[in-house]
Amino acid sequence: MGVRSRKIFSIINAPLKCSIRQISKLIDISKSSVHRHVKAIHKRNRYAESYFWETQEGYHWLRILVCAVIFIFGIKCGVGAETISMFFGMLRLDMHIGVSATTIKKLRHNMMDFLIEYGKEQENNHLCEKSLKIAAGFDETFFKKMILVFMDLPSGYIFFEEESQDRTYDTWKEMIQHIAEKFRIDFKYTVSDRAPALIKLAVKSLECLSIPDLFHASNEIVKLFGLRLNRKKADLKNKLTIAMAELALLKELSKDISQKENIICRLENEYSLTESGISTYQRILHELSKIVHPFDINSLDKQTSATVLNLLINTVEQIKVLQKELGINDDKKRITKFNNQIEGIASLIDAWWLWCEESVNNDKIDNELKNWLLMYLLPSVYWQYQVNRTKNPDLKESYRKAFEDAQLKLEQHPLTPLFITQKEWLPWAQWMASNFQRTTSAVEGRNGCLSQMYHNGRGISVNRLKSLTIIHNYYLKRLDGTTAAERLFKRKFVDPFDWIVNKMGDLPPPRNLNKLVEVTS
Repeated sequence: MGVRSRKIFSIINAPLKCSIRQISKLIDISKSSVHRHVKAIHKRNRYAESYFWETQEGYHWLRILVCAVIFIFGIKCGVGAETISMFFGMLRLDMHIGVSATTIKKLRHNMMDFLIEYGKEQENNHLCEKSLKIAAGFDETFFKKMILVFMDLPSGYIFFEEESQDRTYDTWKEMIQHIAEKFRIDFKYTVSDRAPALIKLAVKSLECLSIPDLFHASNEIVKLFGLRLNRKKADLKNKLTIAMAELALLKELSKDISQKENIICRLENEYSLTESGISTYQRILHELSKIVHPFDINSLDKQTSATVLNLLINTVEQIKVLQKELGINDDKKRITKFNNQIEGIASLIDAWWLWCEESVNNDKIDNELKNWLLMYLLPSVYWQYQVNRTKNPDLKESYRKAFEDAQLKLEQHPLTPLFITQKEWLPWAQWMASNFQRTTSAVEGRNGCLSQMYHNGRGISVNRLKSLTIIHNYYLKRLDGTTAAERLFKRKFVDPFDWIVNKMGDLPPPRNLNKLVEVTS
């Protein structure tokens, strides 16, 4: 369906009928060409909807449909070209456009090339006078080759996810140095697992704190208690079921049941102790999550690293007591591994408060306003952020209570009516609240997404990985309607899909009509 074909279609469907000769003169092509086009149009128009695809409006919508399907399913979701070809065939589009698997692959490759071009074009617009202050997350994931990931945790913007031969300090430094200079990045702190190369990268090269990932640290406790206790509970429940059935049988046969009753009593006590251990273990995990915050969840007062460290030390003692009560053997020294990280976890509190202090230290902000921002507005926004972010119902309820208390405290402050309407303070508080990052869950989620795509049997090529990075940064949106790039750079960007559609040009012609239609315009 080239331009000429659409022109001929509009003429032959106009109220005033024209002959082949007249159409030939109007379009300035030979009569034989007009005849071939007309014949092809009639051949294509087999179904009720076929008329619409021949119109200018219908063809424009068809281009958007094809590009959208390949963009979302072919690139983002990793659906194969054969499946997409089958889908277009079911929509009865094979008489209007090329929908073979080979054609779909070519369109997909073209789109990925355009996505990479789009990404380079947008990166050139990122350069700004002010430096970017970020809380960085580093990690690696393994497919056919190793992929290193560097992300700004608050915004979710991926600076790079690229293949690498190794994950040494020198490799990380080389990859990050160029990015840091290009975007003028000021690293406030980094969050990562305890890989020596990543710790050295933060401390020596980036000159900032390296914060242990709270998720990885607490996972040591999960590995020690969670799986063992749940398996033990299931095993005891099964033994109790069998013992109760045997007891009932002994009663029926009028046999001695005292020994079986003793066994059941012992199993019930052990089952009760295991259930109590699971409850205590889950409570400790929840308490651990409630401790590591810049504000006390009960009093809403400002916390320091020293305060949080003392609370974490107390948590370690509770874990040791529980281990002893349940008789669990810690062969792999998981409690020690967790204990070695609590000082680093606690150091995040002071690092974040220092960042807050720096952001409000200017001549326009007096001490009274500064106190209102840090001790009244920020707690309310912070706990609301945690409520929206948390999925665990018990933690969400605790955070909601803290938010309601902080909101009430904010409303009762005499300065609130004066400053709450000023547009700059609420965005500032939201930005600072998002900058408190204690895990690399955003990076882990991204790795999981890539892993799903990789293990569907198609792998991830270099170009596709770059395309997926650009889609993540410039197309995927959170509930507030912002992309990662918008959140980091504080401005709007051209929609990548619209940009690509404008670049793609006409759709390929159907294979079975190649000999009947002249598609060039």
